Amino acid sequence: MRLGYKRKHTATVLIPPLLCTLILICFCTHIFLKRAEPSFVAQTSNYSNTAFTDLVNKCIIDIAKRKEFNGFFEIVSADGVSMVEADTAKINLLTSELLIDVQNALNNDYPAKLYIPLGSLTDYYILSSLGPVMPIKIIPISVVNSEIKDTFESVGINQVRHRIFLRIWVDMHYRGYLLDERETIETSVPIAETVITGNVPQYYGTGLTQSIK
Repeated sequence: MRLGYKRKHTATVLIPPLLCTLILICFCTHIFLKRAEPSFVAQTSNYSNTAFTDLVNKCIIDIAKRKEFNGFFEIVSADGVSMVEADTAKINLLTSELLIDVQNALNNDYPAKLYIPLGSLTDYYILSSLGPVMPIKIIPISVVNSEIKDTFESVGINQVRHRIFLRIWVDMHYRGYLLDERETIETSVPIAETVITGNVPQYYGTGLTQSIK
């Protein structure tokens, strides 16, 4: 009777310290992960942007194998003035095909999980892949969106470079322990580029400027 009582009494005495130790460990882990949250967000954001850019590039390669990227606009000259006429129908067709391919690829590859080792939170390269991992789920929360833009920039005397590119973006949701962040990731796809050449001036001065036709 005394032996059984002694064992029961010992177990009763040990439970509170063990419980307090467990609570302390959980509390310290919670504080550590909370402070490490910006690092988790930065690594997840870098991974998402790289993965999304690679996904778009693969879709572009697939489309390029099926059709040629040309004839999107032509240069029309009238009375020494050059104008750009874009083939809107062809550009819209290419944009639609690309968005459909990107959306399908996104649906097949996501949601995705990223496992970040806690050793990567240190500044030491040899520890970057060590330690327990933090799983973070990456979930698309919007459809793929796009916007066509063009730019004009001077590249020489009376020469202008015209570029048409497609801006593609999607909203992502990052979920993990104490992590609940949303971010818009995007990339740009060049569609066409050309140099428009005008009349070259013979000389510049304070008077009249003559031009070589």
